[in-house]
Amino acid sequence: MRIINLKRVIIILLMIGIIAGVSGCARWPEGPEPEPGTEYQLEIIVEVAGEINTDEGIYYIVFDADSDSTDGPGEDVNLWDDGYYYIKLDWMESFYFAQVKDDSESYFYGGSITGTNKFQVTVAISDLGDPTKIDINVLTTDSDNHTYDSMSDGYFSISTNWGSSKTINDSEGDSGDGGDDFDIKKVTAVITTL
Repeated sequence: MRIINLKRVIIILLMIGIIAGVSGCARWPEGPEPEPGTEYQLEIIVEVAGEINTDEGIYYIVFDADSDSTDGPGEDVNLWDDGYYYIKLDWMESFYFAQVKDDSESYFYGGSITGTNKFQVTVAISDLGDPTKIDINVLTTDSDNHTYDSMSDGYFSISTNWGSSKTINDSEGDSGDGGDDFDIKKVTAVITTL
């Protein structure tokens, strides 16, 4: 009789353990949302019609992180507002990060040329002041910052919620004297986790 009762207790304990394990003790690393407090980042891939050519011009990604959608970054570098941030790829094939109000640029290690006609940058949302929305423009210029090409419809916006993404196809053949190397073809922006 005692052996039967002991077996029942063992079976009941095993069942409780199995039920507890299945019903919520497990954590799913690829769940629908990151854990609270997770740092987010913005990944942007820029593709041009020709080849990346930093010997003859500059490639910019500019961010307006003030959440005011009426004044996003335009195509003229000289008219960017003080609150704008930008990443610049220039003749040194180096990426620089700056805020327009600052007179200094700092090396940026979140960028790379990923093919003959693409480059990618990744910037932490916290480096942009933790906004809820970011207005983005991509443009190419000559060495004196005269614009060759920018996004056809001007800047675009992306929410900083996890998983937000946008792919914008730009008009081809609109880079003027810059030619294919400075003709923006496609921009993809995605919010991911650090």
